[in-house]
Amino acid sequence: MTTDTLLLILTGLCAFLAAAVVWLVLEMRLLKIQTSENLRRDEQDEMIEAILTGVRSERQEVQQAVLNVERGVSQTLAGLTGYLTEQQNRSAAEVRTLNETARQSLAETREVMNRQLLELQGLVDARFAKIIETNASASEALGAKLESKFSEIRTSVDANLEKVRAGNEARLEEMRATVQEKLDRTLSERLTASFRTVDEKLGLVQTGLGEMRTMAESVRDLKGILANVKTRGTFGETQLAAILANILTPAQYGAQVRVVPGSREAVDFAVRMPGASGDGPCWLPMDSKFPVEDYARLLDAESRADAAAAAQARVALERAVLVQAKSIHDKYVRPPYTTEFAVMYLPSEGLYAEVIRIPGLFEKLQRDWRITPAGPTVVSALVNSLQMGFVTLALQERSSDVWKVLGEVKGEFLQFAEGFAKVQKKFSEAQSSLDAMKTRQNVMQKKMSSIEAAGLLEEDGQEETGAADKLSQGVRGSNASVAAGLN
Repeated sequence: MTTDTLLLILTGLCAFLAAAVVWLVLEMRLLKIQTSENLRRDEQDEMIEAILTGVRSERQEVQQAVLNVERGVSQTLAGLTGYLTEQQNRSAAEVRTLNETARQSLAETREVMNRQLLELQGLVDARFAKIIETNASASEALGAKLESKFSEIRTSVDANLEKVRAGNEARLEEMRATVQEKLDRTLSERLTASFRTVDEKLGLVQTGLGEMRTMAESVRDLKGILANVKTRGTFGETQLAAILANILTPAQYGAQVRVVPGSREAVDFAVRMPGASGDGPCWLPMDSKFPVEDYARLLDAESRADAAAAAQARVALERAVLVQAKSIHDKYVRPPYTTEFAVMYLPSEGLYAEVIRIPGLFEKLQRDWRITPAGPTVVSALVNSLQMGFVTLALQERSSDVWKVLGEVKGEFLQFAEGFAKVQKKFSEAQSSLDAMKTRQNVMQKKMSSIEAAGLLEEDGQEETGAADKLSQGVRGSNASVAAGLN
């Protein structure tokens, strides 16, 4: 057997083996595809995609196998070409013949492979079309089955929903009835309690309205009183009279006093001050003024936050206070019958505060007209200070009498001291006499204890009786001398 024949046989075997391998691979893939088709009929859509992917991959694998065969043949040819090159010197004609044969064999192999690939492509297309038809029918059957199932499920769900709806409506009706009953009961109780509370509040409001009506009448009466100048003056005078009566005694002040001799003008009140000469009193005039119109306009402007109107009312109030101060100064300030200043009493603390707030008004009243404005609190403090001054002045006036009485007490005390010294001397003498008598008595007792004879005891008894008589006479004499010393 020659080398050319061996090469041809090897080439044919390789081509046959390659074709057989490709055929076996394709058959295995087709068997796997059919097996997957039978096992996964419920997943038709996914299987179609997998089949298409498998076909594409198989086609690529066939093409790769053909390329591998061609590559192997090319490599074999390259080896043979090398071998033939080595044998070229021996047989150039055989090599050319072998090459031609190899080319023919390769052409035939290629034609066989192409033909087999075409057949395989047709088989795959036929199988794929069959699979598509099968899947379409299965999909239609599955769709119909699913539609029937969906219809059954929809019917069952509608029935269940209808039952649930009926049950919910029944429960809602029961709940509505219960809530309505509780709501009616609660509303009735609360309305009853609310009406009761409203009745009580209306009663309180009625009472408050009665009190407010009474208060309004009182305010109306007070406004009427304050609207009249004479009545308004009486109101201030009454208030000032109450303050003076609570602090001073009736002898320390007077009402409607004509402080200037020969004048017909009488001040509302005057506090009695000691005169400089001591012959007559010096009066401190206190006159009550109440410019309520200007003050009311000022309060109204401030409540309306009208700065311009408030300024005008404040100027009018200042003018009214200055006019009243000039009137008090001209009528009642006459030293030495009166003090060098007078007091303008303002019955309202608010009015007094507004007067003090006016810049320069207080200084102008004291500098030009010798007038001191004062509210109820300031008047009370002023009168209290005057009361303390009266007490101090009374103590100064009685100090000479006190010193005279103290001098007399001092003389009497000196005489008492002298008499007490004499009494003390007499008592000292009596004490000495008593001490001597005590000593004598002790001596006599010692002698009496030493006497044993009865005769002697009788004689001594007579002597003791005589001594006792002498002792009694001495004590009586001492008592008489002490009594004389005390007298």
